[in-house]
Amino acid sequence: MPINPKDEVVQERSAVPDHLIDGGHAHATESSLHAEDTGYHKNLKPRQIQMIAIGGAIGTGLFLGAGGRLAEAGPSLVIAYAVCGFFAFLILRALGELVLHRPSSGSFVSYAREFFGEKAAFVSGW
Repeated sequence: MPINPKDEVVQERSAVPDHLIDGGHAHATESSLHAEDTGYHKNLKPRQIQMIAIGGAIGTGLFLGAGGRLAEAGPSLVIAYAVCGFFAFLILRALGELVLHRPSSGSFVSYAREFFGEKAAFVSGW
C-alpha cells in the first residue's frame, strides 16, 4: 500500500465494483446461483434427439452439396436461392403479422385452422 507524504495509509481502489467481488454475480439471487438443486432435469426423448441429429445432417449435406451444384449450375443457383429466401421471408413476415394481430399459444397450425379450416390445418401440420 502506498503511503502519502502525511504518513497516512491510503487504500487502493479496485477497478472491479464491490458487488462483483463479493458474490461474483451482480444481480443473481441465492436461489438462481444453485439452479441445479431446484429440480431441473433432462427431458428430451430419444425421438427428439434423433430429429435434431437428422436436421443437423441434412443441413450439413445441403451446405456441402451446394458447392458441387454451384459448379454445375453457375450463378443461376444463387439467384434461385435468393428467390426462395425472399419467399420464405415474406411467409415469415406474414406469420409475424398474424401473431401480432391475434396472439395464440399454438403453432402456425392454429392459424391455419382458424382461417382456412381443419383440412388446411392438417396439411400444414403434416
